[in-house]
Amino acid sequence: MKREPHHQPAGADPQDWQSYTVGELAKLSGVSVRTLHHYDAIGLLPPQLVRPNGYRLYRRAQLLRLQEILFYREIGMRLGDIAALLDGPDDAVERLSRHREVLAAQAKRQAQMLETLDATIAHLKGNRSMTPDDLYAPFPPEKQEGYEAWLVETYGASMTDAIARSKTAIADLPDGMEGAMDRLKSIESRLVEAFEAEAAADQSSLHDLLEEHRALMGDFWGRPCDADGVEGLADMYLAHPDFVARYERLSPRFSQWLPAAMKAHAQRLRHQT
Repeated sequence: MKREPHHQPAGADPQDWQSYTVGELAKLSGVSVRTLHHYDAIGLLPPQLVRPNGYRLYRRAQLLRLQEILFYREIGMRLGDIAALLDGPDDAVERLSRHREVLAAQAKRQAQMLETLDATIAHLKGNRSMTPDDLYAPFPPEKQEGYEAWLVETYGASMTDAIARSKTAIADLPDGMEGAMDRLKSIESRLVEAFEAEAAADQSSLHDLLEEHRALMGDFWGRPCDADGVEGLADMYLAHPDFVARYERLSPRFSQWLPAAMKAHAQRLRHQT
């Protein structure tokens, strides 16, 4: 089928300026024609224009948008969440840069795990020796020190006292760190369930669960976690790639939903006072 005529600036990539029919785009991208029709029907990927004979035509903007849709589908993101993200305030460079940071953090973590797994397998087969330290290479105590240094660098010297107070508070917890982490795991598991049930981040029914999370953070910190604390913690979850990667492992896009839910909860707490 003949493509739409077009003009292209000197030095431009010809592929940037071609028009593609729905069949041609399906062949190019590996996405079925039926799926592209569905994306059009729900407003996720409308064509650039529709000819009088009903043929859809897609151009550079739509090809880039489809690529981004496929990036997010690859990590299991729901179509409604993808639409909200693509139509949100961030531009494509910001969105893709953030997504790259998440994938890079995950890839680095996975590479460390694979290296240690390969070494352990070789050790068990009698092909190499390992020390006890080698067994736990992906889980170094320096990682916690790195988090603490990042907190001080990001939030200022006052974090040094807060970290010291937190360590004392954790040591004094009646169920110890292990029990506290079990509580955290339970809370996060239920938050993931709410997220995967498509609860809105600002849904008031999340109040009790987010209050459990806030109370636990207060136990960790050795002081009450107020609305500002909840909001600051949400910002930290968004800012540090390890937290983003951790929450993405729990459920794709949970790393964005949880901070949004926490910030909405902080606003509710402020209105209560």
